[in-house]
Formats: sequence, structure tokens, C-alpha cells
Amino acid sequence: MPFLNRRLLIAASVMTLSSALAGVAPTQAAEADVARLTFGPDPRQVCDLYPGPPRSAVLLFVHGGGWAQGSRSMVHALPDYARRHDLTLASTDYRLAPAVTARQSAEDVAAAVAAVRRARPDAPIVLLGHSAGAHLAALVAIDPTYLAAQGLTPSDLAGVILLDGAGYDATAPRGGRGAVNQALERMYDQAFGAERAALSPTLRVRPELAYPPFLVFHVESRDDSSRQSRALAAALVGAGGRAEVVAAPGESHRTINTGFGLAADPEGERAAAFIAAETTRVRSAARSVRARQGL
Repeated sequence: MPFLNRRLLIAASVMTLSSALAGVAPTQAAEADVARLTFGPDPRQVCDLYPGPPRSAVLLFVHGGGWAQGSRSMVHALPDYARRHDLTLASTDYRLAPAVTARQSAEDVAAAVAAVRRARPDAPIVLLGHSAGAHLAALVAIDPTYLAAQGLTPSDLAGVILLDGAGYDATAPRGGRGAVNQALERMYDQAFGAERAALSPTLRVRPELAYPPFLVFHVESRDDSSRQSRALAAALVGAGGRAEVVAAPGESHRTINTGFGLAADPEGERAAAFIAAETTRVRSAARSVRARQGL
């Protein structure tokens, strides 16, 4: 019986970890006029594009779930948030481990960016990712391989907002202990295989490349997310990029996602100001280019 109880305890810990990483149950996207953008033959190679103002910026959400679960329907408060700030929301699925590794998941996120660009060619695009989705958003925005396959570059993104990721350097030690740490290691092995360094955004930063600005949130009490967020921002700033790290007091790994974008949510409002500033910058630069070209 003691051995059985120990096995049950470990199983419960892993289930709790998976639920936290997934950000709890999805909030279903029930709006009839949500457009479905398909970017591959797999059922998960689909992005939802919500209705929005014709010339608005697009906020493209990448869900979490430990690279192995989750859904584009996990938008929580984001539809109302987008409406309130005159944005167009998009939310993408991607292929999941163990069927693929994080490399193929990142390829899908890049393909979703390209699909949104085709649907809204003049709209600035801001990536928003939570947990594993924050890692994928960072990887696509930093390693040019992924967007280059779609005819784009990281500088084609207006900005990147990350919510409590802890996989920016997958070679670093995990933050858990005992059975939880073992579960984390199994999750990372499944998602990264032998490519932990190659799939780590922090380790892929290069000074010769132009990157979009980053706004990196982390839960104040979560040491691994704090360390990883600060290291990622330091790498970007050291390479000549722009990155700001913001601690979120009173939030958990779950609530920083489920509460993001609620009215008066501090992280959402901070992000709204970031989006407004960066989309204005992108549009101003585009106007300058057109003026020089006499268009």
C-alpha cells in the first residue's frame, strides 16, 4: 500500500503540473464570424481570426500546455480585450508532442504568422504566448529560420509579449523538486529531444539580426520563470534589441493567463500600451518608406 500511495501521489503531481501548464479548461470561441485560416494538412494546423477593425493590429495568441496539450480555443478574456483596444485577435493551434518536437510546433506558429499576414497584409502583427506558447513565440521571433521559410523575417513582427515562460533556455536546470522535477524533465525530453540548445531562444540570439521589441512578464514568485525571463531579455539587449521584463505580483502561472486582458488587469493594460506604441512605430516607418519611394 505505501508503494501504491507513492505512485498515486506522483501521478497526481504530474496531473496537477499538466493542468497548470495548460492554463485550465479552454474558453470556447463560439463566435460565428470567426474565420478559420488553414496553413497545413494536419487538423492542428489551423488559426482562428476573429472579427476586428479593418486596419487594426493583429494580436496572435499562442497557447500553452507543455508543448503536448492545449487548444486555440483557450483565449479566455482575449476576445473582449481585443475589442476594447481596437485590435483583431487571432489564436493558433500547432502540432503537439509527442507526435512532433518543439521544432515542428514552432514551424506551425511561423506558418500561422504567414497565414495572418496573407489575410491582413497591412496589419502589424504582435505575438502573445503563454508558458510553452511563450517559448514558441520567442523562438519564432528570434531564430530567423522559422519565418524565413514563410518569406518573412523576425523584424516583420511589430512586437512580442510573453507570459510566464520558463523554457527560453531548455538546457538550464528546471525549478521543481522530486517527482515534479522528474515530470518536468520528461516533458522537456519529449518536447526537445536532443535539440535543447538549438530550440532555446536565449541561446539563438545573434547581434547581427534585427529583432522585434519584447515585453516579458513573469510570475513574481516563480524563480525559474524569473531567471529565464531576465536571461532572455539580457541576451536581446546585449545584441542591440529591446526587451523589458515585468514581474507580476499576486499572479500564478495559471492566473497570469486566464486573467490577462480582463478590465483593469495590470499586465493586459501594460501590454495594450506596448502594442499601441509599437504598432504606431511600425506604421510610421512604413509611411516613411512609402514617402521615400514616392508612393
